[in-house]
Amino acid sequence: MDKACEAGMDYVYKVSVVEMDLARDSDIYHLKVEQVLKEGTDEDVEGKVRPFLGRPSCREHLGLVKGKSYLIMGKSTDLPRLGGTLQYIFGEHTWVEYWPTKQESQTKEYKDQYIGISDLQDSLSRQGCAT
Repeated sequence: MDKACEAGMDYVYKVSVVEMDLARDSDIYHLKVEQVLKEGTDEDVEGKVRPFLGRPSCREHLGLVKGKSYLIMGKSTDLPRLGGTLQYIFGEHTWVEYWPTKQESQTKEYKDQYIGISDLQDSLSRQGCAT
């Protein structure tokens, strides 16, 4: 919650990976915004697919898998406007965390993570950020 509401944190989304275009010079992840937990600069984004640009050197660390869901929080500095369109970038301050399924939440491996993300989801939807 502290991270989601800190100064400069532009958006907080639940996303799912629709497609991945992985190349030698840059990776483009097509992510569907399943739920807006904190609305940012990009308006009316829920239910839409947005391209996120990543470096190939970050591919393994990101660990994104097609069809899986993730919690993503990004700073406004990683959301430049290019040609009138916002460009999402996986930067050093972008928070990416796997969002376990309800079924996975029953396992020891994902139980705490699922509870934590669900608590964040509930808090942001009920009260939002204080600032």
